[in-house]
Amino acid sequence: MTLRTEKSKKLFERAKKSIPGGVSSASRSTLEGYTPYPLYIERAEGSKLYDVDGNVYIDYLQALGPTLVGNANPRVIDFVCEQIKKGSTYGLPFELQIEVAEKLIRHVPCFERVSFMNSGTEVVQMVLRLARAYTKKNIIAKFEGAYHGWVDNVAHSVHPPLDLNGPDMVQEKQTIGTGIPRNAFEDFMVLPWNDVEALETALKQHGDKIAGLILDPCMCNSGVIPPDEGFLQKARDLTKKHGVVLIFDEVITGFRLGLHSAQGKFGVTPDLTSLAKAVGGGFPVAAYGGRAEIMDLIADGTVFRAGTVNANRMAMAAAHATLEILEEDEGKVYREIYRIGEKLMQGIQAIIDREQIRAIIQGFGPMFQVHFTPLDRICNYRDYCRSDLDTYMIFRNKLMPRGIFLRPAHFGEVYISAAHSDEDIDKTLEAVDDVIKEMKKENLL
Repeated sequence: MTLRTEKSKKLFERAKKSIPGGVSSASRSTLEGYTPYPLYIERAEGSKLYDVDGNVYIDYLQALGPTLVGNANPRVIDFVCEQIKKGSTYGLPFELQIEVAEKLIRHVPCFERVSFMNSGTEVVQMVLRLARAYTKKNIIAKFEGAYHGWVDNVAHSVHPPLDLNGPDMVQEKQTIGTGIPRNAFEDFMVLPWNDVEALETALKQHGDKIAGLILDPCMCNSGVIPPDEGFLQKARDLTKKHGVVLIFDEVITGFRLGLHSAQGKFGVTPDLTSLAKAVGGGFPVAAYGGRAEIMDLIADGTVFRAGTVNANRMAMAAAHATLEILEEDEGKVYREIYRIGEKLMQGIQAIIDREQIRAIIQGFGPMFQVHFTPLDRICNYRDYCRSDLDTYMIFRNKLMPRGIFLRPAHFGEVYISAAHSDEDIDKTLEAVDDVIKEMKKENLL
């Protein structure tokens, strides 16, 4: 089966003459696996993507996570259109900002104060700055395999080659690309995910120098690796003991895993949290917040914050409308998202079991990943590297002509939205069944 993609090809050739690589983010590029060129999208609606060549796909990319309430959700679009008539940005505050802040504080366990920016990368930088200012220490500890944005100080140790590091507790750092000076991340320490002993040793030996421990609660950009039972609570206990600020980077998991985000789902409350993606329903919105005594360092000028279009009316309208959908009937929409997502997970797992192939499903209903691996479970980045990305890409590419759009490797998260239906899941499982059988027949599994 093949796709007609002539218009996408022509647009890509045209785009390369004015845009580096033809796209505006590495996540859309040929470097990520969109080969020989990415598809160009005409529109998106509900659970579907429509490309310029007339192909229609069930969308499991979901804009890399933001469109939790569905593509072009009419309630979000209508409210944004209504509000934007009042102007887009003023350089002054307005009441809707307060309403969105109050909603976030109501639902995110650690939020006592909250502020706004426009991207996940920005808000991560603010929580790191706050942790350093509050503790008067400099080192930030993070985990190998976790992505916290593209800025120099965090653009390292995401997908390093395995031969870079030995079994040492503290891992070496390798930047994502060049042009990043080593002094940009000298004050970072990199630890193995889900390793309580390594975390305990690092905080015991260096806690007097560590300002913050930042973590993605589900290691979303390295295969969706949930925390081992008790790991997050241990991180909470150890950071409190050693005077280290615990930061949850919930740019992806925030409001995706539930109305109270990952911290609510796992029952562990950090000191600070960064949010983006799902909170804006497809619009560029980001927020950061936490304990009042830390966040109020901004209010008295101890910590500097700026941004001309922070909390603009379009962003606040999108967040307000999205949050209203999510909070209705105590988060009723999540029950359906989990039901649909778990139906898809269980259906794929049943095909894997029946066909006796070496693969696993890992994650949760709203977000999971298919791994072609000999392992029963992936616990850290080193385990993730044992996943067969080439086989995954064959699987992913064979699904596309059947109308199923998954994110390419190295990532490959499957995102579920409120717009996905039982019909979507049934069609997807039929396609997965066909592809797995075809790959077995071709000796690709």
